Amino acid sequence: MVFCSKCGARIPDEDRTCPKCGAAISVNSLAPQAAGGQSIDKIISETPVEEQKQVNSVLPLVDGENILWHRESTRGLIHKEVTMEEAVTNKRCLKYDVENKQVVAQIGINHWPEVVVMNMHRVNDSIGGGVFLTPRMFGLPSLGGLGLYGGPRRGYLKVFGDVSFMNEGKSVLTFENVKDPQGVKQLVEALKRQQGFRGPWPGRQWPGRRLRPQQP
Repeated sequence: MVFCSKCGARIPDEDRTCPKCGAAISVNSLAPQAAGGQSIDKIISETPVEEQKQVNSVLPLVDGENILWHRESTRGLIHKEVTMEEAVTNKRCLKYDVENKQVVAQIGINHWPEVVVMNMHRVNDSIGGGVFLTPRMFGLPSLGGLGLYGGPRRGYLKVFGDVSFMNEGKSVLTFENVKDPQGVKQLVEALKRQQGFRGPWPGRQWPGRRLRPQQP
């Protein structure tokens, strides 16, 4: 919809002059513009998000199984060799021995594993300088106490911990020293809810949890 800039009359799309006052209509005014110079009538499709690629893994996955969390244990400094893979998929939690090509421990999500986080600790990951250099360090004591500070020291905390997967009160497998262990636990709990988990069954006593006696 276009309106005349002089008299304000509405102008049909096919006209190039105002039918009321006769003023000429520029071609640019025929296409309503939005901020940034783009037409507000132009359809712009959202760019689709690229599908996340599967991690580089040799895990023996079944049909429809996708890796949601993954970690590798390696050996060697220059030529690293993967020795163990740990993963959480949409179907199970498992440890896989790469060298012997076998699953050494696993538990399916359909077994409702109880996830316990233990041995949590924080690691300060510092970035930047923070070293105070003095002339005395370089054998120049005559310059006195003049020093050079290596820059500000910034840091943030990373949380690590062990994530243990329990069944019937017994540990099936444990991921040790995991970064963001609570995130791994929340992932497994979300998978359990997707498969219909509603919490402990009536009358069942979970480790560390006492059932209140019923009132008469």
